[in-house]
Amino acid sequence: MLNSVEKSIGLQIYKFRKRRDITQEQLANLVDVTVETISRLERGVSIPSIKTLEKISHALHTTLKDLFDFEQQPLPPKTRTVSFENEIAKIVAFLRTKKPDDAKMSYRILKSVFEQIDNNYILKKGAKRKYGRGKPGK
Repeated sequence: MLNSVEKSIGLQIYKFRKRRDITQEQLANLVDVTVETISRLERGVSIPSIKTLEKISHALHTTLKDLFDFEQQPLPPKTRTVSFENEIAKIVAFLRTKKPDDAKMSYRILKSVFEQIDNNYILKKGAKRKYGRGKPGK
């Protein structure tokens, strides 16, 4: 399973690269690595050496400290398997092929769909309690 620190560093590299408005290929050329290496780093599939991180920070006009300036996320629940992480990686890889506005719209659509799912779950849960399937008096 992917380490959350690897993903966090990858996300920082991605964010700073996008802020500078450069492609993975351009960053790879500046750092003297392959495009695949940059892709793997941004996806959190591999972790760069300190020397590579230093080159990346210089190429992105930022500091090593900035690349490590992220909140440590709690470990994912056990229900989040490698398969789940692979599905997320597929979605991210797909969205990276789209224009920023299309990716934003995709996010809003997904968020809306999941809000509806959550609302339907809450409504069904309330209906079960109301009609005697849940705890009495609730």
